Amino acid sequence: MIPRNVCRVMWGCLLAGSTVGCNESGAGGVTLPGPLAGLRYVNTVSDTGGLDIRVIDIVGDAPATFGATFRTGGSPTGAGLQTSPPYQAVEAGTRQIRVFNSSSDPVIAQHVLLDTTFSFAANEDYSFVLHGFARTGHTPHAVALIALDAPPATVPAGKIAIRFLNLAPSLAGAFPALADTAVLPDAFLRVGNAPLGGAPDAGNLAYLAPSPYIVLDTGRYQLALTATGSTGPPFLLSLVPLGIPGAAPVAGTSAAGSVLTGVIVARSVVGSAAPQGGRPTARATDTSAAEATRRVSRSNDTVTVQSGSVVMRVNRPDTVVQMGTPPRDTILRNRPDTLIGGTGTKGSTGVVAGDIVLMSGAAEPEYNVWQVVVAVADSLSPCVPVNAGDTSTKCKATNAIATTRFRFRSRIAGAPASPATGTPVYRIYTPSTADYTMPAVMYLVDKRP
Repeated sequence: MIPRNVCRVMWGCLLAGSTVGCNESGAGGVTLPGPLAGLRYVNTVSDTGGLDIRVIDIVGDAPATFGATFRTGGSPTGAGLQTSPPYQAVEAGTRQIRVFNSSSDPVIAQHVLLDTTFSFAANEDYSFVLHGFARTGHTPHAVALIALDAPPATVPAGKIAIRFLNLAPSLAGAFPALADTAVLPDAFLRVGNAPLGGAPDAGNLAYLAPSPYIVLDTGRYQLALTATGSTGPPFLLSLVPLGIPGAAPVAGTSAAGSVLTGVIVARSVVGSAAPQGGRPTARATDTSAAEATRRVSRSNDTVTVQSGSVVMRVNRPDTVVQMGTPPRDTILRNRPDTLIGGTGTKGSTGVVAGDIVLMSGAAEPEYNVWQVVVAVADSLSPCVPVNAGDTSTKCKATNAIATTRFRFRSRIAGAPASPATGTPVYRIYTPSTADYTMPAVMYLVDKRP
């Protein structure tokens, strides 16, 4: 919501021993503010560095933001960059706004990328979204989309609302690659690993055109973007921010009353001053020859991915301690489990149910898609020696050899050969992952619960 100041305090109000009240005339000290609107800045220009954005025609209630890099709203307060910038108070009326290069070099900082005016109505909230390209010869050239944000006046109890805005001039760099990089996306919102059948939640998302708000139950949602008219495989999966419900809620899909905008943005232009990289480190599937059949295997539409395994000697009560003088008592103590060996990375998969991973490197293209983790499927092989008390997670026999395989499961479409061949790897995408090597979705908070 936009901030509301009760009055502007001037130094004349702080005279020692005096009492000065607010008055409308301004004579002697304090003036009431004029009508205010709310304004937030967002930079989606993918081929330049940080930008400063300012209202320049007035001094008071003239919000600015600094160092707004690609996919952020900059730093209105001098603190860290904000991917979902807040609304700032702006004096209603016609305001002049300029966009400058952000730099400590005065010559660079004086360069004006954009100069525009816009009329703001009192008690309304607006977004100033800079989009397009800054480099000469690239189209469309950087311009501002200044739009009135009009979220639903009320959201039904237990519900959230979300809309989408496509600000990607091209989806070049999508993975898997799109044959037509100017394709318009369909948006599917799903809980868990539900299939993408049926109509999209928002279809044929045209460039610069926001979709209507969609009202949904609270929950943990994944956003899948597909080519218009297609149900997959998606060219992008994204976890919608979950937020925090409760007495002090944080906006997100778990906090009833939240209203969000998902902004689809392009990848950063390679070699430009926009942020580069950020892609999560690839985690290898099991690399051992002995486990080749278990690295990435398929059963119907379920894929099991193994990252490695460990072999441990467990339950070792073979430490003898004699007590007393002369020794009278013999005590057996459990010794720590001992790593004997294993295969592959020997580490856990690093995921939990509901996480998003991007597979690549398999010779069979059906595996090289975005996947939602259905479950962590770590498994304990039969214990040696066998004991009647053995469980699926723990060996009970003394000095047992326990082999644990680290796995997760997801689902795919198609029927590729199993096991996968090539050198399959996966990357884990969390809500905070900022991968500039491919298109993405940034989420703005239009209304807090």
